[in-house]
Amino acid sequence: MLFLVIAACAANKKVTIATFQNASVEKAVDEKAARTLDCRNANEYSFVVVQNPNRKNDSDPVIPEDLNILVGDDVVSKIELPKESEVKNFSLNSTEKTKAGFEMRVDWGGGVYHYEIQFNFRCKKNNFYLYEVKKKSSSTTSPDNGNFLDKKKSKVTKIEPNLPIEKFVMTDYL
Repeated sequence: MLFLVIAACAANKKVTIATFQNASVEKAVDEKAARTLDCRNANEYSFVVVQNPNRKNDSDPVIPEDLNILVGDDVVSKIELPKESEVKNFSLNSTEKTKAGFEMRVDWGGGVYHYEIQFNFRCKKNNFYLYEVKKKSSSTTSPDNGNFLDKKKSKVTKIEPNLPIEKFVMTDYL
């Protein structure tokens, strides 16, 4: 099952987002609300990051978070954000509305590796669809020389056919 979580700031339309799939968590999405998403009206939906205590294990130092997409008070999509134990130093940096839908930027890594990923979603047929993933990778070739994160690589992946947000699992693209 897939869940989406988003935090929004009305003033600058920036949001923090991340995703992860956990089959043991029930999908808490109002199907009626999902059918009422109007793609022509970006002001209709918003993002909010919420804690999800149902995902917390005894070994987790903090309560995991989800990113919710709301229409009014109804959650129409949810993405589970990865836990530290799943993705090292994961951070949801921003979520911004675009003309087509929204983009979500995350980063993660540590030591001699660092990754920045941008997920692009478009709104069509009253739903969001992943259509593109941009990934920037940095690695260290010779840490003994003190030249860290010196190797850079970029990759753009077009998602065809576009993936419905309810099937999106962020960790598949990290």
